[in-house]
Amino acid sequence: MALTFGSTSAPSNITTYLDSIFAISLANYRKTLIDNIGASNAVLYEILKGDSYESADGGTYIAENLMYGLAPSMWYDGYDEFSTLPTDGISQAIFEWRQMASPIAYNMKEVYQNQHRLVDLVKSRIQQSEMGIQEGWARAFLWGSATQAGGSLRTPFVDPTNTASAVEPLAKLVDYNNNVVVGNIDSNVNTWWRNHWATSAATTYTTFLYEMENMYNSVSLGTGGPCNLILCDQVTYQNWIHAYFSVFKASPDALDMGYPFIGKKFLNAKVIMDDKIPDAFSNAIGTITGGVVDPTTLTYGTMYFLNTKFFKVRYNPERNYEILKDENGKGFVKPINGDSRVGQIAWMGQCTINNRRKQGVLAKIARTLT
Repeated sequence: MALTFGSTSAPSNITTYLDSIFAISLANYRKTLIDNIGASNAVLYEILKGDSYESADGGTYIAENLMYGLAPSMWYDGYDEFSTLPTDGISQAIFEWRQMASPIAYNMKEVYQNQHRLVDLVKSRIQQSEMGIQEGWARAFLWGSATQAGGSLRTPFVDPTNTASAVEPLAKLVDYNNNVVVGNIDSNVNTWWRNHWATSAATTYTTFLYEMENMYNSVSLGTGGPCNLILCDQVTYQNWIHAYFSVFKASPDALDMGYPFIGKKFLNAKVIMDDKIPDAFSNAIGTITGGVVDPTTLTYGTMYFLNTKFFKVRYNPERNYEILKDENGKGFVKPINGDSRVGQIAWMGQCTINNRRKQGVLAKIARTLT
């Protein structure tokens, strides 16, 4: 769709193609859009900050290489022969592609009213779409299908209009008390593919801190480094702050002032409060009020102990928040009975994990401690 200003017979006229403006603006804005999506929750933020937002070549699925066995080393002397036996313990986790799209729409009245500020109009529409993507990503990743009838934190959100599935939820990748199939690998059979989990029995601040330290140490054992991120709901976060002060007579260390989430430090990990952290023990989220979860409606608290270096967000380079185009190369279409134009920003990819042993979850945390 083009806008032509002035007479076409004049020696000079200006033709503005909004398809092109949207495509160029989105290309320039994509890095900001991806960063802002990462700001929707701390897990995605750490994944993106750690350069684990990676392109994946096309195919019927996404394959993540797993290394669960180490190559043996050997001592030798003089003319001793080296071992040439291959090392067992390398496999692949298989993840299905997921697709999402967010509409960008405008009507011709807006175009005519903003003909001298078309770039501003385009930017506002992209940002409007961005906000929808942010919320959609965060809910799908942290809630799964728990908001739907018969749904679960462990199963992907299913779009009610077409039954398409969203990305794999965190509660499946790091599961509580239920050895599930992740990446087409059954953790019931393959014990090396299980994450750590525990049920809190703490009633006092001291016991609660012991449980936290035990889980932190459990997920930090072995190669790969310690836990770097602990996610929890608001009430659990506040209980932890009070527990820390009660036991150590000091406040936990503060985070860098530039960090975009509310949190403090516990050992080498950031403890982050997130309104979307569910009740993993009850397999449920709290009551949503004004677009956020009322933390007082959760039956129990939950803490996820994560090593985010083993998470990735993989995307298809042809669908990395691109404007979808038809066979004629047009990105926007006009409804038959309307004077507007509609396009779609599309993404294709998946959230994957390649080491579940470095992750953990502490559930059924009491809402009050002494």
